[in-house]
Amino acid sequence: MPQIWEQGRPSRRQLGFDLGCAAVYAAVVGVLYAAVGTGDAIVVLVLAAALAVRRLSLPAMVALGLVAAAIQFAHPGWYLRLAFADVAYAALFFVLGAHPRLAVRRFGLIAAGVGCAGLLVWMLIFVQDGPWALERVFPAVAVTALAALVCGGGWIAGYLQLQRRRRIQAALDAQVDAVERRRLADSYEHELQRSRAAADMHDIVAHSWAVVAAQADGARYALRSDPEATEQALEVIAETARSTIADLRTILAELRDPDADRSTPGNAQQERLIDRMRLTGMQIRYRSDGDPDTSTLLALTAYRLLGEALTNALKHGDLSRPVHVTQDWTDGYRLRVVNTIGERGEGTGHGVIGMMERATIAGGHLNAGPDGPHWVVEAVIPEPTRTGNAETASSTKESTRP
Repeated sequence: MPQIWEQGRPSRRQLGFDLGCAAVYAAVVGVLYAAVGTGDAIVVLVLAAALAVRRLSLPAMVALGLVAAAIQFAHPGWYLRLAFADVAYAALFFVLGAHPRLAVRRFGLIAAGVGCAGLLVWMLIFVQDGPWALERVFPAVAVTALAALVCGGGWIAGYLQLQRRRRIQAALDAQVDAVERRRLADSYEHELQRSRAAADMHDIVAHSWAVVAAQADGARYALRSDPEATEQALEVIAETARSTIADLRTILAELRDPDADRSTPGNAQQERLIDRMRLTGMQIRYRSDGDPDTSTLLALTAYRLLGEALTNALKHGDLSRPVHVTQDWTDGYRLRVVNTIGERGEGTGHGVIGMMERATIAGGHLNAGPDGPHWVVEAVIPEPTRTGNAETASSTKESTRP
């Protein structure tokens, strides 16, 4: 984020303000010291010029301030006569104390200390006449204390102003960072939701069309020889189509309202999925151990992985051989699907990639590949913790209707 108090070229308004302050200073001090000599007027004009360029040129301001101090050192009596005019030094040291560069601030602090110490020594040694006495010390200490108050006070005020600006800048930066983090989190969540919706639609469409294609082929061959089988195949096609429409409507509703509560698939939905796949002619030997988890992410992941694995077996497997399905809910979720590879081979692999991505999102992993004449899908999803499950359920909002 750009700094709101960058030390760049001052604006016309700032230059006008500085010129106005310098003019007012010169006019007021000129009226107060109208009776003084030309030398005093020179000091006042030099200090007024330093005030005018304090934001335009830092070196020029410092040079003019040193010139004014040198003139007053050369004429010691002017320190007392120009005590009010020396208030301008406070404004000059304010600029040094408020400067963002550490070197400039150090220079201002050192200049104030050296100047005040030099003033004390100068007045004690060269200004006072007569023998060393207490009467010589008091005026010197008083003038030095006044100079320290003007120079040191101006520097401290500038430094405090710098710290205040930095605190404001830090607060603004923190607000901007928080807004940017929220924007990135929302963007990531939106993209993740779209990716999940795309994966769901792929699984639903691929599974449904695989079932429809298998049933349509069976109905075509059994149209005349086995009307009852044909009717059963058409019923499966109709039920699959209705289920697909319901699933797609659920996904679209989720995209419209991500915060709405959705139902999650359970054991009954998985059994219906297996029964529907059996109607396609698949010989499924199914076994499930333990109680299915009811958490949103784990239950949905298990349902989608099972559906995609069976769809791959239907599309690319040998339907004359049984498909072995084992689920284990005793410690998280484990899935193992083994089918014999058919004549159509292993396919393009898009479904396997989708299953791997889904398992990774749930915090687990999935392996799929040939093992001799068989194709084996193995997935391991750890049991979510209570905190992680609550966070995942609130951010995922995935669902299905079988």
